[in-house]
Amino acid sequence: MASWGVVALVDEPAVLLAAHAAHHLAAGAAEVHLWLDRPDPEATDLLGAVAGVHLHHAGEDGWAFQGGGQRPKLHTARQKYIASKTLAETRLDWVMHCDADEFLTAPGGSVAEVLGAAPAALDWVAVDVAERVQIGGRAGADIFAGAFRRPWRAFATEGAEVFAAAAREYLHHGIAGHHNGKCCARAGRGLFVGVHHGLKTWAGERAPAHGSLPGLRLLHFDGLTELHYLLKILRRAQGGVPGAPSRHSAARLVQIAAVAGRAGDAQRLHRIWRLAKTLDRPQAAALETRGVLSHDAPGIAQCLEAQLGFCPDLSPAAFDRALIARERDLLESLRAEFGFDPESLA
Repeated sequence: MASWGVVALVDEPAVLLAAHAAHHLAAGAAEVHLWLDRPDPEATDLLGAVAGVHLHHAGEDGWAFQGGGQRPKLHTARQKYIASKTLAETRLDWVMHCDADEFLTAPGGSVAEVLGAAPAALDWVAVDVAERVQIGGRAGADIFAGAFRRPWRAFATEGAEVFAAAAREYLHHGIAGHHNGKCCARAGRGLFVGVHHGLKTWAGERAPAHGSLPGLRLLHFDGLTELHYLLKILRRAQGGVPGAPSRHSAARLVQIAAVAGRAGDAQRLHRIWRLAKTLDRPQAAALETRGVLSHDAPGIAQCLEAQLGFCPDLSPAAFDRALIARERDLLESLRAEFGFDPESLA
């Protein structure tokens, strides 16, 4: 069996970082590398003594690995940096690069077995994504509840059979977030790691020897709560670079424009969230029939209990409180620019 680990650049409430680490350790990861994009004493207190978790501060090496010692301005460039550095320095067989809200699984098997059986010619594999969605148009009892929809190849031609036009404009391949998956790279082959791909050169030339492993799946919690989703979207509306090519799908750009344009209207924001991130029961049944909706049960609470000796509060309300406390500066800027008030969502 292959040895493997996970690397992520993180800037989220500590409970999510703990869940991310606990899940991957339970799945067999030998190492979980969490690079803090800003200091986080709560995460350090919670995870500092957990065996297998390696906490780093982004920039602790003076950005000396690549880039001439300068902190990359773009979040995606910092992701590329920490993932490539971790891959270059690891003694493991494989390194999976993903975000704090993405959880690697191997339904019906083990990650180590699937990677161990990968053809030797593959330098990296793209792990297919499954996006969490809420059923019944409302949030679950905890932040990890829900089902998972996978990219739907026939969405362009058959999507109207399941989704109204108002929802279809927010979806790309039938999901609201990215459909490309993330990169799991084999160590020792001189690769670099982009956001979604293994790279042959630092400049971005994609490494050609790659494939996918159907035994692996990446569970993507694209918005743990309604507030979390809206902040993620508004951050992108705020962070645009004039004249730069978009890295978002057309559907994601529609979401960004819709949320930014009605950020002061709580009812409208809730409707956008429902259209983009929830299914009613007939829709869920239709996607199940088409084989693109599953009910994976990652068991995050049990993983946290095993690693920490207790399970933090995983309720949406508790997560939102932590998010508001952590993102005070962001919320002030969003209030000033877009008129967004998180209290109105309640």
